[in-house]
Amino acid sequence: MANEAEVFGLPSVYIDFKSKGTTAIKRSARGIVAMILKQETTNTINTYKINDVSDIPSGLSEANTDLVKKCLLGTPLRVLVYTLPLDTVKATSTQTEGGTTTTETIKAQADVLKLLEGIKWNWLCAPTATTKEQEDLASWIKSERSNKRKTFKAVLANQAADNEGVVNFTSSGIKVADGGTDDDGNATYKTYTALEYTARICGILAGLALDRSATYYKLTEVAEVDPIEEIDSHIDKGELVLFDEQDGDGVKIGRACNSLTSFTTDKGEDFRYIKIIEAIDMITDDIRDTFKKYYVGKVINDYDHKELFISAIKVYFSEIAGNVLDRDGNNTVDIDEQYQRNYAKLKGEDVENMSAMDIRKYNTGTNVVLAGSIKPVNAMEDLKTVFTM
Repeated sequence: MANEAEVFGLPSVYIDFKSKGTTAIKRSARGIVAMILKQETTNTINTYKINDVSDIPSGLSEANTDLVKKCLLGTPLRVLVYTLPLDTVKATSTQTEGGTTTTETIKAQADVLKLLEGIKWNWLCAPTATTKEQEDLASWIKSERSNKRKTFKAVLANQAADNEGVVNFTSSGIKVADGGTDDDGNATYKTYTALEYTARICGILAGLALDRSATYYKLTEVAEVDPIEEIDSHIDKGELVLFDEQDGDGVKIGRACNSLTSFTTDKGEDFRYIKIIEAIDMITDDIRDTFKKYYVGKVINDYDHKELFISAIKVYFSEIAGNVLDRDGNNTVDIDEQYQRNYAKLKGEDVENMSAMDIRKYNTGTNVVLAGSIKPVNAMEDLKTVFTM
């Protein structure tokens, strides 16, 4: 009966991968935002799941409500709001009958990060954080991506993190109509800092489909933004900025880049583009989620079943060729033969006398180690034209 269940279960992998491929663009436009806000007047953390403006809790301050609404303008799938104690909340001390004094620990950003580590989300912002807290967030994102292979990303303000998972938003003086008028009947405006407007940028990036880039994305609500001198040099330093060409087309996002500025053979210049990282992260999540759902603990780890899983991934690659992967790119995956060879050697095998197929089929216990290549496709952003007469 076990074999029968296994045979009937395997086709689901292909169906699931094919479904993920055909819905990739739609799904990529529905990312989840995690937002950390300082709100509470007592030593507590509250959590809210907000799908639209009707879900915003009435207890949120006017300023925090505004930040959540700004995020929702980008149409993310949902916003997970975590509210922390205000900086004015003080720790209380209690004294036991034995004379021992204990002081409570004030809930902090680190406590929220422990909660976020175990759930699924895509983009993070903390528009009420201190500079030190922003620095800590940048460090945490780097660690989660590098050490735990998480696909978390964050929009932070004035944080030159030099990492593909951190977007460094640096525009200031962001002027937005607040819906009121002055004594002369003229519209009144609220001016936002870069930190506050990370909420809006985060919502845009979470709600933007992979069939386009955020470059030149128009923020229709923004009336003015502080101009930036030598804007190209700021972008080259990994800054995401807003600009207005004064051509009547309004305020737009400049180059949709993350903060990565140090490039290596493993992380070339393509890794500085938000769209490319979004594609890589989506593919990583899709393959990992499908493996957990259909394979972990359910399928024996032999050569035939490894090949079935590889075939399913290739089906998925074919489905996302076009808007996510380059149709002409070498998008493929296979058993990592070098790993197989090293594994067999560590087990005492005479690998020099083993055939290539013997190496491929070698039993690797619970480990499934694959190697492959993908070529994500970017959006049109640069034009160079030369006319001759």
